[in-house]
Amino acid sequence: MHQPIKVASHGVIDYGLFAAAVAGPRLLGLTGAARVLPTAFGATQGLLNAITDQPLAARKVVPFRKHGQLETVAVPAFAAAVALSGAWRGVRAGAFLSTMLASLAAVYVLTDWDAAGDERPAE
Repeated sequence: MHQPIKVASHGVIDYGLFAAAVAGPRLLGLTGAARVLPTAFGATQGLLNAITDQPLAARKVVPFRKHGQLETVAVPAFAAAVALSGAWRGVRAGAFLSTMLASLAAVYVLTDWDAAGDERPAE
């Protein structure tokens, strides 16, 4: 399967998902777990992205492939937390969290995790 999302694109998308995860629950008026879980996940994801070896990082500490390995665990853990907490209950919460999870899964599957270094800027 051809994975079209490369390192730099993944970084941009992750920052967008971070913004959506943090701002979305507030904008939609979500409360409780429907607000806390995506905000906490988004903040963690944003921090990870900021320290991952990718062109838009604040510090390049975490190798890109390691970022992918962490997402292999984090995305299913987020889905489980949403399901077990009941955060998905309610029309707005369900739609928002379903969209977040689908987006995270799609980005993960479409990312070329072996592309590390393909788009690295000259340092």
